[in-house]
Amino acid sequence: MLSLNFKSFARLGAVVGMTLGLAACFRPLYGEPVASGQSLQSVMASIDVEEINLPDAQTRVSHYLRSELVYDLNGSGVPAPKKYALKISYGQSLSTPIVDSVTGTAQSATISATVNYTLTSLDGSKTLASGTAKGSASYDRFQQRFASVRAARDGEIRIAKMISSEIKTRLAAALSASDAKL
Repeated sequence: MLSLNFKSFARLGAVVGMTLGLAACFRPLYGEPVASGQSLQSVMASIDVEEINLPDAQTRVSHYLRSELVYDLNGSGVPAPKKYALKISYGQSLSTPIVDSVTGTAQSATISATVNYTLTSLDGSKTLASGTAKGSASYDRFQQRFASVRAARDGEIRIAKMISSEIKTRLAAALSASDAKL
């Protein structure tokens, strides 16, 4: 037999009422168009990622990071007219926490990266967003030199993807929040 009482209906009604009341407080990040009438995806596609100038030893990392950002911001493959410029500065450090006491060689390494970014209007007159994104990746070092080089490269690729994703999310939130300024 089904037992229905007033208290359970009241609790259920209170939960449903609070849920419906809070539903209007949340706005999906990619759901509705921003104030300009464009979707957030098309606004993100209008960001031009500038070249990252790094020393020759780090040009590979700058290539990975810029490529990931271009893909994350406009993965459609269709070029969009650019309205905003994204400037990136990159810093990297390498630490080797585990060293073999017999041979004196590092057995693992950790790459830490710090990226400062600034999103401005295309002419540079107005700053829309800026911040710092950090990431790190560990990898094992091997006695075979080329295996260690490839492991380091994989770590750099992982950092580029991680930081690119973080910057994309922050830019989307900033552009979504400042849609009245667009």
